[in-house]
Amino acid sequence: MPVPTGPDNPAPRRLLRDVVFEKMIAAIQDGTLQAGERLNDDELVAWLGVSRTPIREAIAKLVDYGLVEMEANRYTRIVQPTFERYQHAVQMLGGFHELSARWAFPRFTDKDVKEYGKLADAALKLLRAEDPKAVAAISAITTFTLERTGNPLLPQLEATLNARVVFMLHAALGQLQWADTIEYVTGLKAAAESRDPAAVIPAFEAFQRATEHHLAQVHAAGSIPD
Repeated sequence: MPVPTGPDNPAPRRLLRDVVFEKMIAAIQDGTLQAGERLNDDELVAWLGVSRTPIREAIAKLVDYGLVEMEANRYTRIVQPTFERYQHAVQMLGGFHELSARWAFPRFTDKDVKEYGKLADAALKLLRAEDPKAVAAISAITTFTLERTGNPLLPQLEATLNARVVFMLHAALGQLQWADTIEYVTGLKAAAESRDPAAVIPAFEAFQRATEHHLAQVHAAGSIPD
């Protein structure tokens, strides 16, 4: 008798390296694995309960993401945030977000506008309360926008930059620009309601200027190393 083929739509199998990668990136972003910390194969094997192969594959991906640095026969370690690294990542991420909004907003349906407004209001509530959960709420807004650009390449590219910025944010700054971010999200909500791509530009330009000014102040205070 033929071997059964299983359900018509089986759940996709997840590669072990992807599972390991997700656990490691979460540990980097929540501080379990700290900036500058060396990664030891034996310790990672004991922690993750897998062989060296998926761990090394995950580390290679983390190197591509800019979260781990390696030098042959010397070290494999979590990167140390610097002012230049954070500045470059923020500039690039802001550019991707602006582009995604300019592409997505004209494509918004009435339902999209309504859902975007709910996400923005949720983020604004957290921002006004100066709740760190606002970072995740803003990320939800970004994801919603990226999914509606009609271009699958943008979410793929943004993921690497966003992971880097989130890590740098918590490791180097530990705070948000509450007032500036409230103004930024409010501007984006208005632009989404009008579905006018031109209305996106002033919101991003103002936030980018405020971010660069804030970074310069934090750097001058010594919170981010050179």
